[in-house]
Amino acid sequence: MRYRPFGHSGQALSAVGLRLDVAHLRKHTGQAEKLVMAGLEAGINTYHFDAFDLGFLKEMAALFTLVERRLLFISVSPDLPGQSGDLAGYTMPQMKERLRDLVKGTGFQWIDLLLFEQPGANYIPPESFAFLRDLRRAAMVRHIGAVADTNDIKPLVATRQFSVIKTGFDIDSTWEKRHQIDHAIHSNMCVIGADYFPDVYRKENDVVPAKARFGFFGGKPKDPLAGAGTHAFLHQTPDWTPEELCLGYALSLPSLSCILIDADKPEKVEALANVPERHLPSSVPAQIEMARFTSHLPRGGAA
Repeated sequence: MRYRPFGHSGQALSAVGLRLDVAHLRKHTGQAEKLVMAGLEAGINTYHFDAFDLGFLKEMAALFTLVERRLLFISVSPDLPGQSGDLAGYTMPQMKERLRDLVKGTGFQWIDLLLFEQPGANYIPPESFAFLRDLRRAAMVRHIGAVADTNDIKPLVATRQFSVIKTGFDIDSTWEKRHQIDHAIHSNMCVIGADYFPDVYRKENDVVPAKARFGFFGGKPKDPLAGAGTHAFLHQTPDWTPEELCLGYALSLPSLSCILIDADKPEKVEALANVPERHLPSSVPAQIEMARFTSHLPRGGAA
C-alpha cells in the first residue's frame, strides 16, 4: 500500500480507504469483520463509517485494537443509518448526545474526521458548531468535513468551518472539478475522493458494442475494433477490471489524500488495495480522453 500526506497534519493516509455501509453491515457483523481484517492486512489505515450506530462501532473499534491507534484514520458520519443529512440531528441536544457517545462510548479514543453529508453542512446551527470546535480543541475530534459536489466546494471553503471535503472524482470529471479541488487544496483543506466508478460503465453490454464482444464460449469477436474510441476499453483491457481502471485513473490525481472504495467481499478489498501498486496501462489516459470526446458526437460518429 502507498500512503499520501494528509495536508499539513503530519498524518499519512493509505491511498485507498475503505467505506463501510453501516446500515447493511450492522446486520452482518461477521462480514464487516472480514472486510476490516482484509483492509488491515492490505495496509489500509483509513476507514469511513457512513452512519452512527453505537453498538456496531463498538464492535469495530475492538478489531482496530490490533493496530496502534495513532496509525489509523477513523472517519464517521454523525447521521443515523438511513437518515443522511437529517437536519434535526444537527441541533442541540441531539448533536451533543450523539457525539458524546461517538467519542467516549465507541472505544476509538478520538475521531479523526467527523464528516457531514449535504445538506447538513449548510444547516448546522451556530451552537452545534461551537460544540464541534470545543471537541476539536480537546482533540476528541481532529477534523470536521463535509461532502461536496463541484458547485459546493467554493462555498464550503468560504465558510472556513471545515478542514476536509469529500467529493466524487471519476473518468468523466471535468477540468472544472479539478480546478475546484485545487482551490480547496490551496485554501489549506484536504480532499478525500469517492465515487470513482460510474454506474453507467459497470455492465459490459451497456458499454461494449455487440460486434466487439467475445462469445459465450470464448469465441473471437466479429469486429474487435467496433468499440474503438468509446468506453469499451474498460471491459477489454487485459488483467484489469473496469473498476480497477477507474480507481487507477482517480489515483492519478495526487491532490486527493485518499480515495474511498466500497467492497462486499475481502477478495475485492485485496484487489482494489493492490491498485496503487500497479502502473496504469499507458494507453488508458488517451483512451479516456478519446471516449470523453466521442461521447459528445451524434450516433454514427458524425461531427
